[in-house]
Amino acid sequence: MSTLANCNLSFHTNDDDKDHDTHVTVTVRDKNNLVVAHISDDFGHFPDHSDSGPFSLIIQNASEKVNLATGSVTLRIDPNGDDTWRFNFFLDLLFSDGSHLSCGADGLELDQDRNEQTFGISGIG
Repeated sequence: MSTLANCNLSFHTNDDDKDHDTHVTVTVRDKNNLVVAHISDDFGHFPDHSDSGPFSLIIQNASEKVNLATGSVTLRIDPNGDDTWRFNFFLDLLFSDGSHLSCGADGLELDQDRNEQTFGISGIG
């Protein structure tokens, strides 16, 4: 039984920065919708064309790999006023047996009106 041991998240900001006071929340859920890991912080300013992270998520439930293979990750921003953030993200989940699951997406845009998006997790390596 391989369980979640570590969870890291990285961002690449494209051509529209994240304001210093825009709050970011990332939640990882397993196939049963159990919250497995999360992080919630302002993180400061992410300038145009910059890399940020990796950030370590707090593991709340060390779910099994089989349950996370069809799980999801939700990214949410809560700007202080108006903010449009264009970015890519990569999430890496490391398990107790040394294996990984990951997900990511390029060309995302979140703002004060469309502030949340969810993605499926898929296995590599």
